[in-house]
Amino acid sequence: MILRDLLDLVNKEKRKKERVKAAQKFAVGMGVAAAVGVATGILFAPKSGKETRENLKKKAVNTVETIKDTVQKKVETVKDSAAHAAQEVRNVIKDVHGKTEGVKNGIKDGGHEIIQDIHKTAKNISNELNKSVK
Repeated sequence: MILRDLLDLVNKEKRKKERVKAAQKFAVGMGVAAAVGVATGILFAPKSGKETRENLKKKAVNTVETIKDTVQKKVETVKDSAAHAAQEVRNVIKDVHGKTEGVKNGIKDGGHEIIQDIHKTAKNISNELNKSVK
């Protein structure tokens, strides 16, 4: 059971890394798409230089804001995933610790019971020998 939990955590970490990579690829893709859109707009825009520069500035500001928003959302998602994974690790550690304590106590109690049984058996044998000798 514990091994399965640890394997699940490892898989969750792998999925988290994959999500981070996907978010990075998405952000890069957004940047490339924005750059292509701006370049296309410049090449095919039938406007004056001043108007084109103003449009480029607006598009650049909008693109930067869009990228910032997207990256911020992805960062929050990754932070939430990391916090959740950390909590799960803490829970597994607590569970393992509790089970370890239970096993230690079981071994200790079992040892005491065995010692008591040995003493009782030795006493019974001693009593039987004493009866036989008398």
